[in-house]
Amino acid sequence: MQPFEYLLLFVVIILGLAIGDLATSTQRLLTAGKLVKWDWLAPLAGLVAFLLTVSQWWDWFGDERIARNITFPMFLAFLTAAVLLFLVCATALPDDFGEEAIDLRVFYASNARRFWLLFLAHWASTAGALVWAWISVAHGQLNQAHWAWLTLPIAAPLVFVKNRWWHGVSLVALAIFYVAPHLGQTLSH
Repeated sequence: MQPFEYLLLFVVIILGLAIGDLATSTQRLLTAGKLVKWDWLAPLAGLVAFLLTVSQWWDWFGDERIARNITFPMFLAFLTAAVLLFLVCATALPDDFGEEAIDLRVFYASNARRFWLLFLAHWASTAGALVWAWISVAHGQLNQAHWAWLTLPIAAPLVFVKNRWWHGVSLVALAIFYVAPHLGQTLSH
């Protein structure tokens, strides 16, 4: 096993747990039937968390050149970003709500600030780790999309803004941002 594969495997376990949490929460919502009062923002947040996780894995897979040369502290920074991404996914949808009814509109409203704070913490830790690795290992040669910085001005206001349509438009924009750059790519990109 190459060093890159060894490091990626550990991070992928955390990303797999994040996807697993989203899938489990979705399954619980679907099987709860009439106990769920559906709303569109929480599932949309779950979709964005899913797309962010898949996009993150895809981007990390393409950074083999950097992974071969990162230091242990750099790896801890990337690992911190992965754990924060797990927390974003875990916050997007309700977990076990038992036999009680769940209103997804109320759930999103009460969890939106935590979701977006975790989202921003993940963004900051990922950006910091990538910049550190680019400067130290890749000598400033960026291979990530520069447009990724646009997620900051979209997500940051959502910590404070309560307008549901603003949240919806922002979530759709983020979903597009996480899918569009990877269309047509293969794993050997």
